[in-house]
Amino acid sequence: MPLAGAHAQTWPSKPIRLVVSGPAGGIIDIGGRAIVDPLSKALGQPVLIDLRPGGNGLIAAQIVIDGPADGHSLLLTVSEVVSFQYMVKVSFDVIRDLTPVASIGEGSAVICVAKSLPVSTLQELVDHAQRHPGKINYLNPANGTRQHLVVEQIKSRFGVDMTSIPYRGLPPGLVDLLAERIELGIISTSIVLPYIMTGAVKPIAALGSTRIVKLPSLPTMTEQGFGEMEIASVLTIFAPRRVQSSIVERLNTSVTTAVETPDARARLAAGDIEPITMKSDRLAAWLLAERDRLHGLITRLGLTSS
Repeated sequence: MPLAGAHAQTWPSKPIRLVVSGPAGGIIDIGGRAIVDPLSKALGQPVLIDLRPGGNGLIAAQIVIDGPADGHSLLLTVSEVVSFQYMVKVSFDVIRDLTPVASIGEGSAVICVAKSLPVSTLQELVDHAQRHPGKINYLNPANGTRQHLVVEQIKSRFGVDMTSIPYRGLPPGLVDLLAERIELGIISTSIVLPYIMTGAVKPIAALGSTRIVKLPSLPTMTEQGFGEMEIASVLTIFAPRRVQSSIVERLNTSVTTAVETPDARARLAAGDIEPITMKSDRLAAWLLAERDRLHGLITRLGLTSS
């Protein structure tokens, strides 16, 4: 016990590695960079971003799971990671092998279509897909993400045929949406907003319970009758399973403090990320409930692992 206490008191003894499961410029990267400076100050050690996109976000998770449980290696990903194991065969269980540490916030997102697609609402998208089966390809940054599950729910409910096109994150897929090589994508507001403003892509719905401030005339999914298909996507920090509880507690306090600083708030707002912070025990309970809910959804949709 004295040795454990001494270890906790000397932590962190070196820079913190924040393994980010998304690509540069993606919403996870934006959220991570918003807090690294105030978090570094709170911890007294540099917090270094390590981008590891791909593999449904599970490459980054595996790195942290396989690393030392000393609190110097952390994972930043989206909350849907708790359900990815039901979509892709992996050798670990996120809930079992990772410890939820803290949440940062949830980014708003927009359902967009290629500018030439003759639809302006979700119902018009459904109608078009019914008239043109197999002609709509959609951006899928990873199986099990809200970008994947929202579209799969639309397909199931209305019996329409739309094809998933895999990408290593949202930015590469947006390139193809702009070039009209694909027709549909759910994209973080901060990434797609400049292209909406120039008319390069067409927004047809906002994700979230309220309208996006920068797009006040764009109705939400709920306003269009598709609200039950919403999926939360909260930027979440995890540590390896065996990390000391005292380190988790200090990290949670430090992340919460970082999120609340004016600089982080400004950066999060610029990235259209709504701050969300929770105590680690509450976060763990929410993630467990979310895992069960998404597992049920994936089973109902008949989406199998590959």
